[in-house]
Amino acid sequence: MMNKSKIEWCDFTWNPVTGCRHGCPYCYAAKQARRFSGDVRLNKSSEQLQRDENGLYILDKPFKNQVGKVIPDPVGFEPIMHRYRLPMPAQKKKPAKIFVVSMGDLFGSWVPDSWIEEVFRACDAAPWHTYIFLTKNPRRYADLAKKGILRTGDNFWYGSTVTTPETGFFWDEKLNTFVSIEPIHAPFPDVMRPDNGIQKVKWVIIGAETGNQKEKVVPEKSWIRDIVKACWIAKIPVFLKDNAKEVWGEDLIQEWPAGMPMDKGNDVPQCKECEHCEITPEGKRGNRHYCRKEGRHVLGRYARTSPSWCPLRREEEAADEIDDEETDL
Repeated sequence: MMNKSKIEWCDFTWNPVTGCRHGCPYCYAAKQARRFSGDVRLNKSSEQLQRDENGLYILDKPFKNQVGKVIPDPVGFEPIMHRYRLPMPAQKKKPAKIFVVSMGDLFGSWVPDSWIEEVFRACDAAPWHTYIFLTKNPRRYADLAKKGILRTGDNFWYGSTVTTPETGFFWDEKLNTFVSIEPIHAPFPDVMRPDNGIQKVKWVIIGAETGNQKEKVVPEKSWIRDIVKACWIAKIPVFLKDNAKEVWGEDLIQEWPAGMPMDKGNDVPQCKECEHCEITPEGKRGNRHYCRKEGRHVLGRYARTSPSWCPLRREEEAADEIDDEETDL
């Protein structure tokens, strides 16, 4: 099945294609692939692996080593199509937010259009899910749109990874587009300008670099604050990832765009609509929200969604795990 995700803005990760050639020094996926690749040189000589006309690897069933152990990344972080994973979204009957290809870049220049079409067809077979894509090659979106390959449904979200103000990104007023400023590597001094393109997307995610590499960039709070302020002025929801908490130093802002299931566990009510929420007027500042079940104050910005400590959210996640176990059986 698909993997239940710890990424805050999705429920599951699904990797029908893995591998990447961008070579980012901070890439968590590359490090993870190396951990679970086994003996790559030996694996490449196996008849289990096929190669297409471009020399790219293809697997029709899970790769097993000589003792029968499944190896998730038999060729390390080289591009590979795992065709046996394509039916997985359709096997998950409960609607979910799915991050497509978290262990690579589906829209990298090395990925053939045919692979992308196969992934899109698998998405079409399970239209009850929300599919979230992310790339460092956003020009590919525009290219696929011209070819009529890019899907235009409301349940498709196309994201561009942005690390500095100079990084390009994709937007189209007819599509759901967003930018993921992760890891944020520099301030965005022109983000407040009305003609700044970032104000044309429907969602902005911000995160800090993780890991212990020598040249790790630790952002300043002002970098994040300027982007948050610009987003609020432009009425664009902004989502701060947990890895930005230390820099931000306050309760994280985690807002969701219209049309996207608002949080892990779509059945969790908004705090202002929850039976456990006590709402009292608070002067000119509006209403105060208090969770009687948890005995905690709910910041106003979370009343439209629910905070990460919401007990109903935890109950919903536990129910999801039970549902997954039953599906696996």
